[in-house]
Amino acid sequence: MSTHTVGANTNNSIVKSIQLLNTFSMERPRLRLKEISTMTGISQPTAYRMLNTLKQSGLVEQHGNVYSLGLGLLKYESIVLNSISLRRIGMPYLEELSLKEKINVNLAVLEGDEVLYIARAETPYCRYGYFHVGMRRPVYCTALGKVLISQHPELIGKIFANGVIKCTMNTITDEQEFRKEIEKVNLQGYATDLEEWSNGRNCIAAPVFDIGRNIIGGISISGPVSTYTREQILGYRPILLEYASRVSLAMQNLGDAE
Repeated sequence: MSTHTVGANTNNSIVKSIQLLNTFSMERPRLRLKEISTMTGISQPTAYRMLNTLKQSGLVEQHGNVYSLGLGLLKYESIVLNSISLRRIGMPYLEELSLKEKINVNLAVLEGDEVLYIARAETPYCRYGYFHVGMRRPVYCTALGKVLISQHPELIGKIFANGVIKCTMNTITDEQEFRKEIEKVNLQGYATDLEEWSNGRNCIAAPVFDIGRNIIGGISISGPVSTYTREQILGYRPILLEYASRVSLAMQNLGDAE
């Protein structure tokens, strides 16, 4: 998970409140006080008082001796999503591509050293797996990750130094081999994930550029290998590059307007 450095000019109470909220995850949405205290290093009495304060604002809910994130947080979701220009501008293109080709299309950005999904257009012809906006995935074994990191070779050493997991037999876990893969991505202008992140799933991704040709996001097409073999997923390359280019142009025009 990506981390953010805490600077000197910070409010410790706010920092601790954020730590409390960050203990909750998709894997662990409900936690006891002792668990929260252990995970944050905040004493139980202090954590209890802070959780009560967050509860009064609707940011945390309590069910007996178990805590969870509160419904009050939901009001921020649409505000955050609408503030992301790439999502706002790119979503109509994702939906058009999904409808035209009867495929699932994803939109993501690089957040720290992870892939952060900010949008998805789904088709009823190919529903599978679990997806949610805000989902994170590793950089080194996803097509979107390869695209997003292709202009940031300095991050590769950091990622591999922290250790990578061999998710499938196809996952690249050797740093030099991965660097060669990124060189290939830069040359061909797209990336693939052929059962590298998950068995039975293929993906192809293309970058979205700003006016300075900096990669600001990536668009991908993904699906089960039973529907998208290697040859079939590569067959989407022309139209994926076309739509990535259209989103890039729209973002560049937005930059000019601003």
